[in-house]
Amino acid sequence: MIYELSGDILLSGAKAIVQGVAPNDDFHHGLALQLRERMPAMYKDFRHYCHTQHPKS
Repeated sequence: MIYELSGDILLSGAKAIVQGVAPNDDFHHGLALQLRERMPAMYKDFRHYCHTQHPKS
């Protein structure tokens, strides 16, 4: 069943939050931006992964 909720997903208490991103995404909008601001290490690790696995990105 699908439920529509409102609020801050980052305060949900969920064990995992999934955000699909492309290798060249700079996390400048929406949920991606919030993740980048609140979890800078995650963004840094993602960029490192992209540069090693997708050198043209």
